[in-house]
Formats: sequence, structure tokens, C-alpha cells
Amino acid sequence: MNHLVVKTKGRDGKIFKVFSDKQVYELPTDLDNPKPYNSDYKLEDDEWFYIPEFSKTSFCIDFLKKKFISTDYAQMSDVKIENLHYLCSYQTGVYFFQNVTPSLIIKKKWFKFTDSPVLEDNAPIITINDRADAIYIKSTDTLYFKKLAAITTIFKGIIELYKEATQAETEDFLKSSFIHIENDYDSSKVKTANRKRIALAMETFKNFSATQKKTIFDYIKEYCKALPFDAKKMMFTITGEEDLKDLLWGIEQRYYTTPIGNEKMVANSVSKID
Repeated sequence: MNHLVVKTKGRDGKIFKVFSDKQVYELPTDLDNPKPYNSDYKLEDDEWFYIPEFSKTSFCIDFLKKKFISTDYAQMSDVKIENLHYLCSYQTGVYFFQNVTPSLIIKKKWFKFTDSPVLEDNAPIITINDRADAIYIKSTDTLYFKKLAAITTIFKGIIELYKEATQAETEDFLKSSFIHIENDYDSSKVKTANRKRIALAMETFKNFSATQKKTIFDYIKEYCKALPFDAKKMMFTITGEEDLKDLLWGIEQRYYTTPIGNEKMVANSVSKID
């Protein structure tokens, strides 16, 4: 049986039952090619991020760890609409989550467009999106989502997936032996986008052998002609955000040449092909 429940805000927030026997969401048909979360990866329209073995993660909520029994939850009665945190539609082993944001709450006068319309003046409504913010499938223990930012308040700690280099990590990266800084550029001027790229590049670069590092440097030189490189010192000169972005994209091997037309391109996002 299907049930819609709501969770109220606060540390002591509770779950209440709203109604049953209604299918609020349709299960998407494009969950078969999910991508591991990567803050630098841009999903295609038919792709989702996923987290396997979600119940074993530290940000899985207790609500998902136990069996759903509708009688465990009281019927919603005097809950204030401003106190709602999120909706969850339980549909035969699949949980559809929607964060309740102020934009989804309508407090204006309204009426149903029917043969017998009735003006409602004090009956705020919550709109339900066509697509849930997150979907959890119990049988496979997998969470799917499109935008991490939309579910960070539902699953506490999941923001950890959004890797961004800390100030110390950024400083350490800019002190790398292959980087020379000029033009008063320093770690305090590195913006969020490049901090995320640094977090990824650090993981990538540390696994390169000495030979692979030289290969990467040659590769970056080939595609980033405007990025100064001292061949004797094996060092790139970084003078600002654009130089740093070019270097980081090079470490992630985002540059490529089209087989037809021989055009040099850069990929907006990348993922491995199995």
C-alpha cells in the first residue's frame, strides 16, 4: 500500500501520515545508468547520481533503516505548514523524498477549476514536484538523486560528498613542485569552482607515477598553449583563476581532439566508460 508522510522540522521532528492509497510519484525509467556522485560531473537529462549500500552510510536516516509500518505514524492533524521539513511518499518499497521549501507553499486565495468552484481563503497548499528530490529503493539499498543541494537537509552529513579543497589543501596544492605562482595570486583568491577541481585533481595526481606525471605535463602543454611552462624546472606558471582551471582540467585529462575535423575540445564533464 502507498502512504504519504511528512517530517516536521527540528531535532525532535516527527513523521506523520498524510494519506494512503495514492501514488504520488512515478518511478523514473532512467535509473538504469546511474553515476557515482562527482561534484564536477554534469548529469545528462536521463542520468541520476546514486549511492549504493546507502543504509550503511553515516547519512542514512533511521526512517529508512527500519521496516515501513504505517501504523507507527500518527495522522497529521494540527501540524503547521511552516513546520514541515520534507515529504516522503512510500510506494511499495520505494521511498520518494521531496524537500519542502517556501517556494512550494502557496498561501494565496485559490479555487479548484471545476463545475462547482469554491473560493479558499485560509487553506494553504503544498505543490508536489513532478520529480522527487531523492528516491530510495529498499530492495537494492540504493539512493538516487539529481541535485545534492536539494537533499542535504534531509540526509544530514551527505554534504560531505561535495568535496571542496580546504584552505590548507588549497595552499598545499599551490605549493606543488610543478606550480609557480605570479601576479600576487594566492590561495585566498581561489574560488569555489577551482577548489572543487583541486579536491579532484589532488586525488588524481597523487596516483600518477613519475612517468605519468611527465606525460600529463606534455599533454597540458599540447592543449594549453597560453599556460607558461618551464621545461627545465617542469613547472607551470599560474597567474590567476583561468590558468589554474586550465591546469586542473589538464590533470583530469579533459582535453581531447575530435577524430573528424581534428578540433581541440574540452569536456564540460567526464565519466569513465565501462
